Amino acid sequence: MNTARTGSRLPPEGFFLFTAADIERVAAGKLTVTWRLWKYAHVKVGRAYPAGHGAVVIEEVRRVRVADVTDADAKQVGLPDARSLIELVRGHKRAAIGRDTVLHRVRFHYVAEPPKRPELPLSEIAKRLARLDAASERGPWTLAALRLIEENRAVVARLLAAEMGLPTLDFKARVRKLKTLGLTGSLPVGYEVSELGQTYLDSLRE
Repeated sequence: MNTARTGSRLPPEGFFLFTAADIERVAAGKLTVTWRLWKYAHVKVGRAYPAGHGAVVIEEVRRVRVADVTDADAKQVGLPDARSLIELVRGHKRAAIGRDTVLHRVRFHYVAEPPKRPELPLSEIAKRLARLDAASERGPWTLAALRLIEENRAVVARLLAAEMGLPTLDFKARVRKLKTLGLTGSLPVGYEVSELGQTYLDSLRE
């Protein structure tokens, strides 16, 4: 995928999704800008969003009219000219784009270690997991997922999903919710329970 395709639709866990080839350039600092066709900015300056095994930290979000996109803008993301960039962004959503259409130019830098979020107290974690369970049409799932990951570190997601009787994408979406709480982490293949997640599981066994 060309580096400029980082404007594609993203999953809920973050706003930057790169191919393996792209993430190498991002991690090396060779790719620091992406363009999005958004109705409003989906990222905030100063926030970190998952990308590969690290994260990208947002430095600037700027609204730019299509008419003001330049060849230099396109070359920053590996395309030859403004028209190529505009056509690529148009293709992501297959939406009509005119001269006055507003694009979002996002500048960022990569960090190998995502900034750590403040850890939640175990009592608050229990409350949030209970809410996730209550909102599930399939019934409680959070504890089963945590224990499954604990017992199957670095196992490919589709196998874990099958174990829980879930479609793979559904399982991944659920794990992202656990990751948001700081309970799990992603590996090159599969997942692992974080230190906080292990502490929570251990507290249930006491």
